[in-house]
Amino acid sequence: MIAALQLFEDEVKPPFDWSYATLAVLVVGAILVFYLGNFYLQNRLFRLRGPQGRRLPRGVLKTDPQFAAFVGRALARGYVTKIAEASAQPIMIRGTIAASDGNLGGAPGRECVWRNRSDAPRDAAIAAEMVVIADATGRVTLENVELAEVIAPEDKQGTRSSRSLYLGDEVEVIGRFKPERFGQDPDPTRLIYGSMGGDGQLHIRVAARPTGTESAVSSTPSQAPPAPAPAASEESPE
Repeated sequence: MIAALQLFEDEVKPPFDWSYATLAVLVVGAILVFYLGNFYLQNRLFRLRGPQGRRLPRGVLKTDPQFAAFVGRALARGYVTKIAEASAQPIMIRGTIAASDGNLGGAPGRECVWRNRSDAPRDAAIAAEMVVIADATGRVTLENVELAEVIAPEDKQGTRSSRSLYLGDEVEVIGRFKPERFGQDPDPTRLIYGSMGGDGQLHIRVAARPTGTESAVSSTPSQAPPAPAPAASEESPE
């Protein structure tokens, strides 16, 4: 009898410890509170700061009034600073688009480095990451070219029209110059003396463009050159 009772007591399971269940519920609750709180905080910051990446919707990008005023004064004065003599201040330079970090295609040596539709807002443009401008004294790099205010001839391509910048274009550039000398070339005119556009403020105007650019970038087949004139008439096709 005693042995049977002892066996019965051994087979009886101990009572369930609810403290473990309570602890598990508390842990799960804490995790839920953490994630919900983090989700709420991220949403709050998103609404306060706006979407990341492109900071403004297309068409909202505006020129800084102070920079616009300087552009007006610089154009009125017409004073052009030599790149090799530039200092850390807003300046206007004039040179040729000599190189770029990538391009948008085009004829060799005349590749496009910036393009936008004629009727599109300024911040709809696409451009190379970096553009190099050269004058008779040296070179300067342009940053944030896709944000620049660009004045360029209109390119007609069928029913569409756009404005572009090409390698070889002679341009006037207004912006804040940041001295940064790079390069080991013995020719001082091939050295980089600084950068412009780091603050996102650039004004670029095409001053001169080599002929033949339109046919190089046109989407329609170019017209065949005129047949040579007979030997009896040596008139120029011009």
